[in-house]
Amino acid sequence: MTVHPGFAWPTDQMKQALRTARPAALKSVQSWRERVADTLHSAAFADFRADLLAYEQKAREEAMPELSFSLYREFRDTGERKAYEQAYFERRGRVVATGLLAAFSPEPERLALLEDLIWNVCQELTWCLPAHVGAGEEARSGIQIDLFAAETAQMLAEMVVMLGDELDERVGRLVRGEIDRRIFAPLYRDNAPFGWERADHNWSAVCSGGCGIAALLLVEDEELLAAAVRKTLGSMEAFLSGYGMDGGCAEGIGYWGYGFGFYTYYADMLHLFSGGELDLLSGPKIEAIAAYPRHIHLSEGIFVNYSDSREREVLPSGLLSYWASHTGKPASLPFELPLLTGDPCRRWAHAMRNVLWSDPVWFAAEGQPANQATTVHLENLSWTISRGTVQAENGASWTAAFSVKGGHNDEPHNHNDLGHFLLHAGGETILCDPGSGEYTKAYFSPGRESIMQIGSQGHSVPVIEGTYQVSGRNAAAHTLAADVTSPGRAEIAFDLTSAYGEANNLAACFRHLKWNGPRGSEDAELVVEDRFVWKNAIDENTGGKRQALPFVVEHLISRFEPVSERGRIRWAGRRAAVTLHYDAACWDAKVEVLDAVDHDHRPLRLYRTALSLSRAGSMPESGQGAGPGSPVTECKMRFVVSPRGEGGKG
Repeated sequence: MTVHPGFAWPTDQMKQALRTARPAALKSVQSWRERVADTLHSAAFADFRADLLAYEQKAREEAMPELSFSLYREFRDTGERKAYEQAYFERRGRVVATGLLAAFSPEPERLALLEDLIWNVCQELTWCLPAHVGAGEEARSGIQIDLFAAETAQMLAEMVVMLGDELDERVGRLVRGEIDRRIFAPLYRDNAPFGWERADHNWSAVCSGGCGIAALLLVEDEELLAAAVRKTLGSMEAFLSGYGMDGGCAEGIGYWGYGFGFYTYYADMLHLFSGGELDLLSGPKIEAIAAYPRHIHLSEGIFVNYSDSREREVLPSGLLSYWASHTGKPASLPFELPLLTGDPCRRWAHAMRNVLWSDPVWFAAEGQPANQATTVHLENLSWTISRGTVQAENGASWTAAFSVKGGHNDEPHNHNDLGHFLLHAGGETILCDPGSGEYTKAYFSPGRESIMQIGSQGHSVPVIEGTYQVSGRNAAAHTLAADVTSPGRAEIAFDLTSAYGEANNLAACFRHLKWNGPRGSEDAELVVEDRFVWKNAIDENTGGKRQALPFVVEHLISRFEPVSERGRIRWAGRRAAVTLHYDAACWDAKVEVLDAVDHDHRPLRLYRTALSLSRAGSMPESGQGAGPGSPVTECKMRFVVSPRGEGGKG
């Protein structure tokens, strides 16, 4: 029997399936030890193995970082998270590296080190991060469950089952006892409510998945295990509700790997522990979610990165291999095995599945551009991505791509970026998204829109009457038209009026974008036309003469410093350039430097080109939807994407 996606699994049947399959399932997990050893011996994993060995050596030579009160208090006192989290993830990294190496080669000295590391983690006051513990909840923080408490439970449970009697039995008992006290008792026995259980984003999948895997591995009581599975299925159903049938992840590509990764890890384990009776891994929505990275991959490992995501994400190679094999559709990016040190959070779940599942056969050849034009429209998410291949005069080829987003300004990990667009060429996103900022208390607090990466001031959208886009579900990009049926072509129009609720004199705001992707040696072209309709523009006291139009500024965001001349602005990348042509009679151009820090606290410099309305004499008198006599401001921007060294047509 296959049950999916309603999760309506009869309890008696569930218990029988779990009871019958459990012995073989546990043996399968124990066999990971041999599979890890075989994989880490292979030449393809040489760099990964060296990374683990260097980490283990650090664990031997340096004391375990302390999770002190001085670090813990920083979040409440100052809003800073970095120092505590660096120490926390360093501790996890040492356990992960040594645990994988213990499966690879269980030497007595290595096992003793691992036992000390595990013992140390079990002594932590809480497995949660301070940012996820409520004010005044320190005394109960040991039984709070956040993303990282769930990840820790899964890591320790998988480790003690996989290594079995290689570990001292006292360490095994401690692990089982701590997971029971911190996770199983509050979540399954006491049925304490956790807000993430019904969340429609990554928290429901990660928290329920990590805890649920630990339960499958360690809980022997049939009633408790059935309760754990039932509760986990409810959270996974909530997680899937956050996706439409287009499979788009509003949180961005990094959170796709996180949330859908843990959904996959749990669903795969449940399939094993139910003897294949419960399948959460098939169906049109699941396959659409699995296709998301392929749909938003621009080229050469660069992704569309709206919301809190990096444009270059090294996704878990095991997860990508798993779904490519499952669906028969290879990944569109080259194979890259992530190093443990490449993951700031040092996640066991990703590292282990990368070892168990990674298969280079399911990936594209290195440097291979898309061999055909494509256009993908994620209707529920309201993202459009269109790609084509440029044939340069020197015989080289590379991808030119365009993307634009609609949606609303209350999405998970939301940025106020309705109508924001990207231009990608030659392996670089030349007109770009700023990505995620550094996570601090302020980043998730009221007034967060003042942060450049979050507010519309850091995106390629208009500023109207000096106001930015407002937050909230009612601030939405309403799609007026979308022609997305031709590969390598896209035309879409939005009504953005509701996003500018603080622009008092604005009657309507429309953005129309038309992308003609490259055809052989021809340049690609994007035309963006913005139309602003004003109200109350005629003052009777001036004899019917038109007042000065409200101020409009068009922002364009890039990591590349532009070169500006009258009517033309050019951004040059390594292999390609983007040239903007605009009406210099009506618009003045200025380049501003935006300095900030990125998600990993590294310096980030962006160049914001501002086109400011300079005169209104050529603006028409009639306005759409605003009544006779209402003036209209129009801005037409034509972008030409061409090989570097060429100015483009026009």
